[in-house]
Amino acid sequence: MADSLKTDTKEYISQSKTKLVEKFGKKLNIFAYPNVKQVSVNVGVGRLETKQVDDVAKQLETLLGQKPKYVKTNKSIAGFKLRAGKVVGLQVTLRGQKMYDFILNLIYLALPRSRDFKGISRSNFDKTKKTYSIGIRSASIFPTIGFDNAQDFGMQVNITFKNGQNNDFLLETLNFPFTKANSN
Repeated sequence: MADSLKTDTKEYISQSKTKLVEKFGKKLNIFAYPNVKQVSVNVGVGRLETKQVDDVAKQLETLLGQKPKYVKTNKSIAGFKLRAGKVVGLQVTLRGQKMYDFILNLIYLALPRSRDFKGISRSNFDKTKKTYSIGIRSASIFPTIGFDNAQDFGMQVNITFKNGQNNDFLLETLNFPFTKANSN
């Protein structure tokens, strides 16, 4: 199964690269084509107990295939009821094969399972167009986590690109389900 997923991912990437070459032709240097550099997944767990944080970390590990990094506070802040050294977040950075596997999982399995899904916005790029962000309210839309899970959590997915131009077209070639423009 893992070998077939790797071949599917390689076909998926090669198809998107051929679409990019068709659009831009020889106008661009091969190193100037837009490309995905990394995917960062962040989860806020500041209000959870230690046992619940460990459960969320295990679920993230099964989803992403990589152990998350625990993000701790540096100092105590009484107004936010924080103590120094308390875990407030989990972070995972994906590159290479795991990154593309997660993108495929997100596009074809998770997003269509979300409630009242009509597509994602094109305006989620930062000012430089080098990062695209998606907020997911419930991680239960991923089949590996499931709906019957005891601890439900949201996550922030940031897709970082190597080049700052034409990244929206790259996401189109990767079949991201963008919302349709209004025809009014």
